[in-house]
Amino acid sequence: MMNQTIENTTDVRKKAIIQGVVLGVISFILSIISLYITVSATSLFTSSAAAGFVNYVVFLIVAVFFVISLRKAAGGYWDFSTALKNIFIMMAITAVIGTLGVSVWNMVNPTLQQEAIDNTINMTIETMEATGANDENIDNTIEMLEQQRNALAEMSIGQILKGVAVSILMYFVLSLIFAAIFKRERPIFQSPAPSGDAHPWQNEKS
Repeated sequence: MMNQTIENTTDVRKKAIIQGVVLGVISFILSIISLYITVSATSLFTSSAAAGFVNYVVFLIVAVFFVISLRKAAGGYWDFSTALKNIFIMMAITAVIGTLGVSVWNMVNPTLQQEAIDNTINMTIETMEATGANDENIDNTIEMLEQQRNALAEMSIGQILKGVAVSILMYFVLSLIFAAIFKRERPIFQSPAPSGDAHPWQNEKS
């Protein structure tokens, strides 16, 4: 029984690692899709809504599916601690692959990121002018966005690693939430019979 439990724990952990890699690749792809949406968007609201849906809603749907798959691999039941350990293994790998993937992509192909930020600046100006914002507020917002664009263009390895660490922390919080939601204790169907009592089949024979 103990060997079976250890084997089951190992299998679940292996599955968590594999699904972490897959979810990390999915996270990276969704981030790139989000950039293309931002580049081609003509409205700040449309851009924010579409990018948010791709980056968060789609990702969470896939993540929930993977968490349920992990619980099924664990036999359909796991306590909070076991759920948290396995979910966080998956999420930590996702954070590393997703964050590093996007960072390397932007270093190798910075044009897409720059175009996305430039289009965001243009859409922000149009939106602020349409809502009657004064020139000072518009200039301050543009300056802030341009600073973000310059920071991304000059991102160092240290900043990338810092981004990975922040992502892991955020995914740990998400793992806590998932563990609380998807924990499922194994039910106790019946209490053990007292040692002095006869079992049903013994009563029948007697």
